[in-house]
Amino acid sequence: MPVWLVAQTTFLEALRRKDVYVLLILLGIYALVATALLEGYPGDPDVQRVLFSIGLTFSFASAAILSVVLAARQVPKEIAQGTILPLLARPLTRAQFLAGKFLACWLVGVVTLWLFLLLVRLLVSPPQPFSEWLFVQTVILKTGGLAAVTAIGILLSLAVPETLNITLTLGYYFLWGLIFNIIQYGLSQSGGLVARAVGRLLYVFPHLDVLNVGRLTLSQAAPVDWALVAGLMIYAAGYAAVALLAACNLFEKRWI
Repeated sequence: MPVWLVAQTTFLEALRRKDVYVLLILLGIYALVATALLEGYPGDPDVQRVLFSIGLTFSFASAAILSVVLAARQVPKEIAQGTILPLLARPLTRAQFLAGKFLACWLVGVVTLWLFLLLVRLLVSPPQPFSEWLFVQTVILKTGGLAAVTAIGILLSLAVPETLNITLTLGYYFLWGLIFNIIQYGLSQSGGLVARAVGRLLYVFPHLDVLNVGRLTLSQAAPVDWALVAGLMIYAAGYAAVALLAACNLFEKRWI
């Protein structure tokens, strides 16, 4: 299948990049620090809670950063090196090309996320109360969030330079929830029909922060409703599909 062949090639190339080795070094540093603290403060629940929280945060952030960095480079790199012309000369459509690139970048992020979380679970006892099912839900939703942010990175790679793409995509992923609340507060204070219209229009933009239930794993012993999880995954998949369709349309019109 052409999509899978592109994804497989891109995935293997990504594993040879220095970004992956930097991540492995950071994983090693976390493991060393966590081991030292756990041996220095055996059985201390506060130390375990802090290490578990840091592990979750770093795993979520590193997976998103790696996915976006890879997504931002794929198409511009192929165009700059001239390798995209032979690829598209084969029985490979542009949509299949982009789908393969997206799939590879997303899978790199997913593997990164799962490996780091596995390391955290092996090293650190989870804080109590703790729900294994809630932890599973957190991983599932983060996987969906990675799909959406990777698709956005692919889309912007066709419109803006690589550095700006990475800055905009990661800034949006990490900060949009905060920025949205600030804007909504300002609009509510100003009042008026235009302010209300703008406030409602902002809901059109994807709110990937709603997929973050990781903080609940530190304080809640019960999982959330699985229907809610399914709805949020559909939400993330929908925005990922929209971004990829927009990327395909832009790729057809503007490139090569």
